[in-house]
Formats: sequence, structure tokens, C-alpha cells
Amino acid sequence: MTEILPIDSLMIDRWTNQWMKQLGFNHEQLLKRNTKVEQFSRFVLDRIQTKKSIDITKREQLLLETLREYEHRLSRTGFENDIREEFENMKLKQKELYIEKRHQELDLKEEKYIKELDQLFQNERSLCQILTVTQMEIITDETLVKRIERLQDYINTLNKIKTERLTTIKSYRTRLNDLCNRLDVKPDNLSIICQLIDEKYESCLTTDSLDQIESFLNKLECKSEEQEKYVNTLVGTLEKLYAKLARDDASPPKRSAAYILRHNTAETVKQLENEIAQLQAKRMATSQAYCASMRKKIEELYEQCQIGGSERRPIDFEKITPAILDECDREYDRLDDMYHVRKPILDAFEQWKLLVQQHSEFQKKSTSAARFHERGYSAVKEQAERKRFAIALPKAERTCLNILEQWEKEHTNQQFLINDIPIRQIIEQQHIGTSNTTATTVSNPSTTGLKTSTSSIGLTAVPQRTLSKNNIRKKSLRHVVKHTVEQQVSQSHHHEADEDTLEFTQLENIKHFNGLPRIVTSTPKTEKINSNHSVVDIGRNKTNDPIHKRRPSKRLIPTRR
Repeated sequence: MTEILPIDSLMIDRWTNQWMKQLGFNHEQLLKRNTKVEQFSRFVLDRIQTKKSIDITKREQLLLETLREYEHRLSRTGFENDIREEFENMKLKQKELYIEKRHQELDLKEEKYIKELDQLFQNERSLCQILTVTQMEIITDETLVKRIERLQDYINTLNKIKTERLTTIKSYRTRLNDLCNRLDVKPDNLSIICQLIDEKYESCLTTDSLDQIESFLNKLECKSEEQEKYVNTLVGTLEKLYAKLARDDASPPKRSAAYILRHNTAETVKQLENEIAQLQAKRMATSQAYCASMRKKIEELYEQCQIGGSERRPIDFEKITPAILDECDREYDRLDDMYHVRKPILDAFEQWKLLVQQHSEFQKKSTSAARFHERGYSAVKEQAERKRFAIALPKAERTCLNILEQWEKEHTNQQFLINDIPIRQIIEQQHIGTSNTTATTVSNPSTTGLKTSTSSIGLTAVPQRTLSKNNIRKKSLRHVVKHTVEQQVSQSHHHEADEDTLEFTQLENIKHFNGLPRIVTSTPKTEKINSNHSVVDIGRNKTNDPIHKRRPSKRLIPTRR
């Protein structure tokens, strides 16, 4: 069904008059004409409506493509989507205008970010050239915003490295100036060191430049340490020279400013070397007397330290040179230090040696029968002396060996020599000699008739013939002991004493069964003792004690209350 065109009456009247008056149409012709006009008008309207719908479809499709392109640009650049919610409720023309406006804004924003990215790339390139580092890697799928953020972080890191290197370079410059002035070093004008000293920091920030600067600094510091050691050596030499000249000369030289301040500089080194040369020249003037004095002191230290030829250093005292004087000084210092180290061991060894000598003399004296004829002989004192040796000898030997072990721990793979003989060998030979002497004395009692071993001395009591009280009162103890020894000597020719030797520590066990000391003589112990003899013991309340009988009685004196 065709639609009726909305034609008003005025328009109809205008057409009717036009067709009827101007063209001369009648009513029927007019109606036919109106029908044709209406058909044509409808045809034109349909065409217009079809075209309009096609145009609207195309515009909507174009708007959709434009919107997709906008979203793609947003995803490519990384910007946020700023399309409002009321976009869906807008008309087509408004949507087109809105999207067009957003595209223009996006173009401006993208252009701005691209310029910023180019500037960041230039900064990165310059920093990488200065610091000699690689540029940031480019990721293909990375957005513009993300690339800018990552590039900014990388540039911040490079700037931080640059700041740290600048701080390091400035500290290097301070150290370089100090070391160059101290060591009197002048770097090449074209080198990186000279540029650093001239404060051209930009050319010194590369990795190669830093390596060159650090290598040069390490060399200068090594030279500075060597120079410091050399200055200390020169100062030590000067101290020795001052001490020696003060000892040998009544007017010693004054200390120089370089010696007192001891700066680690090349100028100080020159001053100290010149001062040493002057003092050595002054010392050479009295070198002959000095060498004679040092030779005497060195020989005295050789004797005090008991050093043999293997530990002595040959010095030609006839040919006097500064080197010989220094050699004398070094040898004297070595011996002085050695004396303080060896003195405790030597003192302990001398104490042990003195006790061994005294014990040997005591052994000879205690095994001789002539001691009974000496005035003031006391068996009790002899026993006490034997007990003292039994305690003191092992103690002295143990003390000496303890100090020696401490020295051997501090001086590994070394032997303590006394006149080229190890001290342990001396002690062992003394033990071997003592045991051999004891064995010889025991096996050959017929040579002297009175020499016995230590064990036979300690374990043998003096046999004594039973005497009456009257005879004990008449005869002295000396006469009784003499008579007893003569009897035992006559019997010792027929009997041999088979006894083992004792060490020094066993002598303290020579006591009676009741804990009191016995009278011990050198008379060998025989297997058979006559029933007419008895053992004389010294103690309280003994009936056969002549000393007890001759003692004056002690009368108690009452005291006033």
C-alpha cells in the first residue's frame, strides 16, 4: 500500500492553477497528471531514502573503523582510553565529531611523546659514549609509554653511575696530586692522568680511563709504600748511627728536621740519605777504634751465649769499610737479641750443671771412708744432703727441659746448641755417664773397698755390734762408727753387692720403717749379717742411741701464772 504524500492544500492549489491556467489542462488531464506526479515523487523519495540509508550504513561502518583505529593507536602507544560512557547515546554526527576530535588529540600527544623519546635516545647515546656502556635493548612489541618509562629508568641508572664515577674521579684526583707531590712524579701532558689533574672529568669517565687511572694509582701507592719502608729503614739506620756516635763521641750530632718529622716524601729521602752519608763519614774517622771495641764486645757475647763456630759469622776486622762496620753492628744486634732469648735456658742449664757437679763431688765424698775421720762429720747431714740432691736435680733438669721445649716451639726445626753441641745430647750423655759410673762401681768394689752405687748407699744401714750400756757411755759415736766400718770393709772383700742403681728421685725414699732417717754409709750391704751386730737407728727413746745418752737433760722451768 502506497503511502500518501503529506501535501498541503496550498501546494495543491498552486499546482492546479499552474497546470490548468498556464498549460490549459482540464480536470481529467489534471488528475492523470497528478497521478504521474505522485508516482514520480514516490520514486524520487524512495531513491532518496535508499541513498540515505546506504550513506548512514557507510558512515556507521566508517565510524566503527575509526573507533577501532583509535583503540589500536591507544594499544600501540600505551595511552589510556578516554572515551566517555555517553558516547553510545550520541547521534551519528556527534560520534563522528567526537572520534575525530580524539584522533586529533591523540596525534598531538603521540607527537609529543615521540619527541621526548628522541631526546631520551640522544641522552642515552651520549651517556653510553661517556661511560662506554651498551645501549638499552629495543623490544618490538613494547608500547611507546613503556619504552619511554624504561628508557628513563635506564638513563637514571646511567646518571647515577656517572655521578658515582665523578665522585670517584674527584677522589682519585686528590690522591693523585698527593702521591705525585710525595713521589715527585710528573705525568705525560697527553695522558689521561694529566687530563684528570686538569679537572677534565668528562674525558675520564670511560671504563678504559678509569682502569688506567686505577692502575696508575696502584703503582704510585706501591711506590709510596716502598718509600715509606725505605724511610723507616733510613730512620732506623740513623737511630743506630746516632746511638753509636753518642756512645763513641763526646759531642754527638743533633737530629735533623727530616729525622724528627719523618715525612714520606722524595725530599725527605734525599735529606735522610745525605745525613746518613755524613754520619758514616764521621764514623769512618774513628772506625779503627770502633772495630776493635766491637770485636771485643762480640767475642764477649759469643762467650756469654756459649755459641760455637757453626753459629758465628766471619767478619774481616782487618779490612775496615762502611760495609764491615754495618756487619759488626748487625752481628752485635743479633747476638744481643740472641743473648736475651738464650739467657733463661743458659741460666737453667748452668743451675742444673752446677747441681750435677756438686752431686758428683758429694758422691765421691760420700763413698770415701776417709770422711769418717774428718772433724765434724754427721751422718744426718749427709742423709739430708742426699735427699736435697734427690729433689733438686730432677727439678732443675725438668725446669731446663720445659724452657727448652718452649724455645723449640718458637724455633721449629732448630736445635739449641751450646758450643756446637745440642743441649739435649749433653743431658742424655750425663745420664749415660752416671749410669755407667754406677755400674762400674758396683761391679768392681775391690778397687777401693768403699765406693758403692747410689742405691746401695741409700738402702744399706750401718751394722753395729751390740754393746752394753756401760761401753756405750764410755765410747763416743765416732769410735763406734769407725769400728763398725772397719768390720764391714773386711767383710766386703768376700761378698759382692748385687744391687740395681737408683735415679735421683729414689733417694728420698731412704727411710726407716717408722719414718725416721737412718744412718747411711758407703759400706756395701752384705747378704749375711752376724747376729752380734745390729742396725743403729737415730730416733727418740732408743736404748742404743749414744747421742741421746750424751745429750744434757732438759729441765722444765715453771712459769708464773
